[in-house]
Amino acid sequence: MSIRKSTFTNIKGHQVEYSANTITNDERHYHREAKSQKAQLNSVHKHGTRGDVKTPIKKKLT
Repeated sequence: MSIRKSTFTNIKGHQVEYSANTITNDERHYHREAKSQKAQLNSVHKHGTRGDVKTPIKKKLT
C-alpha cells in the first residue's frame, strides 16, 4: 500500500497543491506459488473460464 503526501502553497489567498510524493514499500515482495498454480491448472475445474458462457450440463455431471 502506498502513502501519498501532498505539499500545499497559498496563491492569492487560496490553498493550492503544488507537489505530491508517493511513498511505497518496495522491499515487500511475494513469490508466486508455482506448485499450487500448476496443481490448479491440472485440476478438474476450469479456472479462468469466461463467466458469461454457460458450461453444458453434460460436462458438469461426472
